[in-house]
Amino acid sequence: MTVSRVTRQKRIAPEATAGTHRPVHEPLSRAQMREHAMANVIATSLEEDIVLGRRHPRERLIEQDLCNRFNTHRGDVRLALFELEKKGIVQRIPNRGAMVRDLTPREVMEIYAVREEVEVMAARILPFPVAERDLSELENLQKKHSSAIDNDDMLTVFYANLHFHQALFGLCGNACLIETIKHLEHQVYGIRFYANAFPEALDRARRDHVEMIKALRASRRDDLMKLTRQHLKPSPQAYIRAYERRFSNAGQGKRGLAES
Repeated sequence: MTVSRVTRQKRIAPEATAGTHRPVHEPLSRAQMREHAMANVIATSLEEDIVLGRRHPRERLIEQDLCNRFNTHRGDVRLALFELEKKGIVQRIPNRGAMVRDLTPREVMEIYAVREEVEVMAARILPFPVAERDLSELENLQKKHSSAIDNDDMLTVFYANLHFHQALFGLCGNACLIETIKHLEHQVYGIRFYANAFPEALDRARRDHVEMIKALRASRRDDLMKLTRQHLKPSPQAYIRAYERRFSNAGQGKRGLAES
């Protein structure tokens, strides 16, 4: 009788749990946690190199060089490059390895056309009035960004600007829209340097931030949408000018060598 009950329990268990099965995720081992932590360090460092213009479009990212720099193994480096590839920052080519993604002028304009529409949409649906605590957070980020410009601290300029816009568009409350904006931001990390190289572009950015906060405080939606559109213009324009100058010069150099 005892055997019969055990046998029946074994037979019933799959039926009782049918349709309720959930995948069980094993907790990460210490080695896996260390690997993910190191990969995150590598990915963040490479992102910062790209944003600050230390690495340029089409520049190769050699795995062994990165292993030596971070005193780690290829598994960590490959995981970091995989994450950067998912973000659209790095491009991996079979049999050639990874390189900083090279955006053509057409690609840049297409990305920014979509960015403009989704960011303006966020401004359009953002609920008014904005809470004072949210305005205070934006003001603090704006001051941090402005101070970093004065101190020529370009890494803090980048992060303060990034956090300002994440806080601003986060107010719209639409998780799908917020994630789309974030994804498009990642894709153009490599072109931020070109606009930030010009003091007038940085001054314009901080003025825009101040005016955006004023528009939020006064619930002036049309002004906020207009500022959102104009705020996106300098970066693609600066990148396209630099791209055309760089590769047109390279083409002229090749023609000159061929003629000689």
